[in-house]
Amino acid sequence: MTIAQQAQLKELFVYDLETGWFTNRFSRGRAKEGERAGAPTGHGYRRIVIDYVKHYEHHLAWLYVHGVYPDETDHWDGIRDHNWIANLRDCSHAQNCFNSERETGESGLRGAYLDKRNLQWYSKIQIGGQVKFLGNYGSAEEAHEAYLSAAELHFGEFAFHNRNLTQEAL
Repeated sequence: MTIAQQAQLKELFVYDLETGWFTNRFSRGRAKEGERAGAPTGHGYRRIVIDYVKHYEHHLAWLYVHGVYPDETDHWDGIRDHNWIANLRDCSHAQNCFNSERETGESGLRGAYLDKRNLQWYSKIQIGGQVKFLGNYGSAEEAHEAYLSAAELHFGEFAFHNRNLTQEAL
């Protein structure tokens, strides 16, 4: 999408910078004037249809404010339908992957793994497709701290930290 599409987007919708919601400026089809545009997807994002093309709400928010349709957009808080502009940042695909939530295993802490052969905790991180062993540790928390240090070093502001998403959503 280009600046011309930004103008079309602004003709169709009002975007609230604080809530991240798009509201229909007028009725068209099933979309009613004044109602929130789009619908949730099955994987936590919201999509809005424009001219029979589905767009993620967070991509449209970026276009609405910055005039550029992004290839990738990351949510600072990791919650997929929090689309206010201060919660969004432009990123590469790799950076978006760094900040994604993944399974944490039995420790509940990212980067901390239990070696069941010797019941010792260890830490590892994947960087550019390569797995890097970070060492053995006496506890899951120590292994997790090693992971966090390596993530900060390699991924910077996009480093994922365990979040209590249920608390943030309240």
